Amino acid sequence: MDIHDSIIYRTRDLQLRHKEAVLKIEEMKRGIRRRELEEKYVGFQKHLIDLKEKYEFSDGEYQVIAPKSIDDILYEGDTLHHCVNKTDTYFDRIVSKESYILFLREKENPKVPFYTLEVEPDGTIRQKRAEFNRQNKDIDKVTSFLTLWQKEIQKRLTKKDRKSTEESRKLRQQNYQEIRDKHVVVHGGAFAGELLADLLEKDLMDLPVESAENEESPTEIAA
Repeated sequence: MDIHDSIIYRTRDLQLRHKEAVLKIEEMKRGIRRRELEEKYVGFQKHLIDLKEKYEFSDGEYQVIAPKSIDDILYEGDTLHHCVNKTDTYFDRIVSKESYILFLREKENPKVPFYTLEVEPDGTIRQKRAEFNRQNKDIDKVTSFLTLWQKEIQKRLTKKDRKSTEESRKLRQQNYQEIRDKHVVVHGGAFAGELLADLLEKDLMDLPVESAENEESPTEIAA
C-alpha cells in the first residue's frame, strides 16, 4: 500500500484498511509457506488425487471434501487458526499415507472452513477441530454425520488402504505414548493445562462397531 497516498492514510474506516493489510500479509505468508512445502514435498499434488473419489461424501446438512492443493490446507489453517498449516507433521503423514487432512463443510457454505479432520486410511478420525482447535455446540450432530461417513467409505477401501491402516494405528499409539511419557501439556486456549495425550485419545473416533466387524472379513477391491 502507498502510505503516502491520502486515500490510504486519511481513510474514514481504519478498521477496513487494517483488515485489508492483514489479508495481504497473510496471503504473502501463505505464498512463502507454499513454496517451502513445494520444495520439500516435490509432487505433493499426486498424494491428494485419490482422496476425492475415496473420501468425499455428502448427506443432510454436511459434506466431507478433500483438499485439492497445498494452498487449500494452508487456507484452512489460516482461517480456523490452528496448526495444520504451521507444522510439517501433517504433510509428512499425507505423503507416507499415515493419515490425511479432510474438510468438513456445511452444505450451505461449502467454501467456508468449518471443521478440519485428520483421518486414517480406513476412516478412523484422529481429530475433528473447528476454529481455535475447539469443538462447538454442534459436535453431536457433526459426530452423527461422521459416523455415517465412516460407514460409507468402508465400501470404497482397498487392501492397500487396510494395510496402510495397520501401520497408521501403530504409529498413532506410539505417538500417544511418546507425548504421554514426555508429559506434554497444552499451554493455551480452552484446554490449557491438560495433557495432550488425553485430549487426542478423547477425540479419537474409531469405526462404528459393525464396520470394525466387517473389517475382519473384508470384501473390498484388491487394487
